Amino acid sequence: MDYERYISDGNLEKVLLGFATPEEESEYELYLDIFPEIQTEKDEVERKLERLAFKEAAQPPAHLKTAIMQQVAQEAGTPIVTGTWYAKRKNIHVENVAPPPHQMRVHIGWKILLIALLAMIATSILASVIFFAMTIR
Repeated sequence: MDYERYISDGNLEKVLLGFATPEEESEYELYLDIFPEIQTEKDEVERKLERLAFKEAAQPPAHLKTAIMQQVAQEAGTPIVTGTWYAKRKNIHVENVAPPPHQMRVHIGWKILLIALLAMIATSILASVIFFAMTIR
């Protein structure tokens, strides 16, 4: 059986959609090793299926994300700050507030890394001074 007939019979689609029997899946693996063209066709079929799935997908309601985030925050025990949910819960008006333009925010990980780097530099300078002081004697 050549790969063109294998593809045209719909065997590739059966395997990709999960409708193939174990024998057909092992046959697919065998043909995949023999014919690299099947891998190319597999990639193309997967792209087509993905495009079709996204094209026909139903959009979730707009309020769903807020409801899910509220539930996650309640289960985690941490408040989530959004303009609508937080304001309704606390009866305050919350606006999107950006940091002042003259301030820069840096993640805590970078701060720790900088402190560790400066500590290593200071330690190596101190070790060098002690080493040279010991060698001079």
